[in-house]
Amino acid sequence: MSVLQHETDVGFKERYAPQNNRFGLTRCDHFGVPTPDPDRAGKFYEQILGGVELFRAGFSDEERATGRLRHIFYHIGATLVEVVEQDDGVSYPNVTNPQAKNMNPHWAWEASPEHVAAFAKHLEREGIPYDLRRHKGASAVSVYFRDQDGNNLEVTTWDDVPENVVPARTPGKSKGFVKWDTLAHNWRPH
Repeated sequence: MSVLQHETDVGFKERYAPQNNRFGLTRCDHFGVPTPDPDRAGKFYEQILGGVELFRAGFSDEERATGRLRHIFYHIGATLVEVVEQDDGVSYPNVTNPQAKNMNPHWAWEASPEHVAAFAKHLEREGIPYDLRRHKGASAVSVYFRDQDGNNLEVTTWDDVPENVVPARTPGKSKGFVKWDTLAHNWRPH
């Protein structure tokens, strides 16, 4: 296993180099995104991220009677995302990160450079604020945004991105960190 010595060494090749895992773990199977309303959140993941519903549970009277939480799985590219109701009725980010000061947790999807730029325009058309930036010391370009429940999300590429596709950006006052609180919104399904 090679260890990168400098952040400027991180690029496409290193990003996708498979690593052996001593426990046989191969990839993320799915991740759960907390929400007080899985149907509303699901519409966001369908309409904004192109999610395709795979499976839902906890919606029938029988399942509700057993206390099963409502949750829906979506395919977003090769990733499974579960939007899941919280048993206390409060969205996780609003409890653990109420002023959106923390970068993490956040979830990211990969796209081509052209798709990252097009995705930023898609968010703009939908009225969803975002932060599009190049990363210092890496070939990555990302667009950061939030879902309507305050979950931190990202669409990124590690391919080389021409300046005419995504212009260079100066980090400014945030010292390079995303100001998640400026990305809050009240997007509604259409």
